[in-house]
Amino acid sequence: MTFIRKPLLFLLVLACAASLAASGRFSLRLFFDTSIALAALPIIQVTAFSVVYWTGRRPVGFASGVDEYFDGLWPWFFALAFLGSFAAIASPAQAARWFSPVGGLGAAAALVASIRVDWRYFRQSLGRTASRAAVDVVMQRAIAWSATLTYFLVTAVPKLGSFIPDVAANLFGARP
Repeated sequence: MTFIRKPLLFLLVLACAASLAASGRFSLRLFFDTSIALAALPIIQVTAFSVVYWTGRRPVGFASGVDEYFDGLWPWFFALAFLGSFAAIASPAQAARWFSPVGGLGAAAALVASIRVDWRYFRQSLGRTASRAAVDVVMQRAIAWSATLTYFLVTAVPKLGSFIPDVAANLFGARP
């Protein structure tokens, strides 16, 4: 199962950046808590990639495809490392004032770079046409980001999560 290594690296970088951002140092408690809380993100990414992967030509195997796709996350790795480092180096007052603008800048740069990296991956590694590669990037992003947003809304806002059974009951007419 080689395809699990790169998603686990992604989770490691997320957890380390969160630990640095929250406490200014690496903390095993924060690392493990964050790893558990964010474990769904690599699963979401693999799922979104697999939907796109199975809809077209597949000149590489699935495990190799996942590994190669996660190689393209380097813009996000740099953004997370930059944000974690900033929070670790800055004073609490500076971090509080500048964390959102610095994070926004890092995320914007990572987004622009990762779109290009992903488009190239779909073109070169999966042999898709230019327009099909663009559709693949949009489809992968739409699936992954909407699932990630839903995950955060349900887990980070517990009150919202408690409304889901009521909303489902109202939509489908059945009570849980």
